[in-house]
Amino acid sequence: MDRVQELSGWLAREGRFLAGNLELFERYCAKVGEIGVPLDRSWLHIRTLHPQYAGMSRLWTCGAGVVERYLEHGFESTDIYLSSPIKFAVEGRKTGRWRLDSDGPLPSRTLDELRASGYSDYVVAPLFYSDGTANALSWATRAAGGFSDDDLRLFHDAMPDYAAIAEIKSLRRFAINMLRTYAGREPGELILKGQIRRGDVRTIRAALMLVDLRDFTQMSDMLAPTDVIKTLNRYFDCVMQPVSRRGGEVMELMGDGILAIFNDNADGGPTKACQQAFEATMEGIEALARSNQAEPEGTPPLVAGFALHYGTVAYGNIGSGDRLDFTVIGRDVNLTSRIERLCRELGRQVIMSGEFVDLLRQPMFEIGHFALRGVPRMQLLFGLAADS
Repeated sequence: MDRVQELSGWLAREGRFLAGNLELFERYCAKVGEIGVPLDRSWLHIRTLHPQYAGMSRLWTCGAGVVERYLEHGFESTDIYLSSPIKFAVEGRKTGRWRLDSDGPLPSRTLDELRASGYSDYVVAPLFYSDGTANALSWATRAAGGFSDDDLRLFHDAMPDYAAIAEIKSLRRFAINMLRTYAGREPGELILKGQIRRGDVRTIRAALMLVDLRDFTQMSDMLAPTDVIKTLNRYFDCVMQPVSRRGGEVMELMGDGILAIFNDNADGGPTKACQQAFEATMEGIEALARSNQAEPEGTPPLVAGFALHYGTVAYGNIGSGDRLDFTVIGRDVNLTSRIERLCRELGRQVIMSGEFVDLLRQPMFEIGHFALRGVPRMQLLFGLAADS
């Protein structure tokens, strides 16, 4: 069988069913070697849409497998990229080949390093997606004489098949990343599994956390809009990251407010969920204090109120037509909101419901019974002794 047909057939029959681009790339490199190409090194460069990084590079070497590296936003302005063969392929949108088994000058430090490491031949080509976006894939060998003409034809002719499958997997990863970024981890997974109709709602038991930044309105009036955004992001870093680390899910960003849940379906049940919510709260308070200390004198301090409760919520899709929101609603969400408002009135950073403290199983300071708007009975609330 012709090697191009064999590689393209493998991509269609097996490659497209692999879990993601990491496994696809690793298995592709192994397959290229199996059909007789003396491949010792391959580098895949893929752009992506992600809030934290601009792309991904994957380096495969024979015997060592694949090493991944995230590409930071702005990597295109670095000296390494500007002089790299990858830039040649991506921005020039054409294939480049450099023989490394001679003494001639080379256009990049990468190629100089490969020559010094004993490589004899290097090829890089643009990897085009259907919208015209150019990524890049390179191949290098240590074999005497480098790649043959048949090897080069294999790389070229099988590239469209590889690109089509890589794009599908990139798009799925993009969808997952965007849903996690804008809807949350668990909601994103449920949406991908098909929970997308209005009214697709289920009832869950969870620990609830509602956080609100103090004096945000006054801060917004005092600061320039860009400084308001910078301040909000500093605040969100402090209080949202502990939620993620403790297994929680931020369900809503409401201006300067945050609604998070800690589902009780994990090991440890309700008590574990409440413990995780409490630990995330304490970690968030400590992070705010550290952030305030690190800021220049005169910077408005970040102070937040944390309300903690345990109860039942409706979890799923609400909205109209083709504009839906995946959120949590219910009496216990409203109760948590009423508790949070007391944080300011009572001058406390943390207030917890009696239901939450009963499950937390840690001694807490009893604040007293309070009448909350819209709640039919008095609520026994607790706080930290340090706040009293």
